[in-house]
Order: sequence, then C-alpha cells, then structure tokens
Amino acid sequence: MTMKVFAEALRRDAAALLEQYEAGRWAPEQAERELAEGLARGQWDGAFFRACLRDVPPTVRSGRLIDVLAPAADALDRGDVDRDVVLQLRVLVDALTPEL
Repeated sequence: MTMKVFAEALRRDAAALLEQYEAGRWAPEQAERELAEGLARGQWDGAFFRACLRDVPPTVRSGRLIDVLAPAADALDRGDVDRDVVLQLRVLVDALTPEL
C-alpha cells in the first residue's frame, strides 16, 4: 500500500469514527476518553503516539479508537504526513475531549 493510499484510509477511518460518535452510534469507553485527553495535551509525532498507546488498558485495546490511533503513529513519523490526516485526527480527539 502506498503512503498516499494509507493516509487516505486513515483520514477516512478517523472521519467515519467521528461521524459515528456524533450520531450516537459509538460511545468511547472512559479509558478511551482518557487516552484522547493525553493525546490532546501532547506534541503529535509517532514517538508520542506510540508512548501513549504502549500501556493502554484492555478496554482500549479492544475498542474502536485504537484501530484509528495505532496506525496514526506510523503516519506521524513521516515528515511529509498529509495535513488532512493530522487535521482529521485532531478533530476526532478534540470531539472526545470537549472539556479541555
């Protein structure tokens, strides 16, 4: 898979999860919200994402958010990461952390 195809799939997955959240078809577990809060406070790069994802509880590992965030670490490692991908990920994380 090319990086462009990977980036588009990641952007699309983040947008779809956000849409499901906003429509009330998906609700994150408390631990997923806590993960989003941690991500919202940090400097986004692959190393930071991996560090945040390293010790997540089983409820996060079995949840839907991890399916979007885990591949994002690889995308964020690239210097030429698609800005639309980063923006869509930020919008998703921001939606899950409105009190920050």
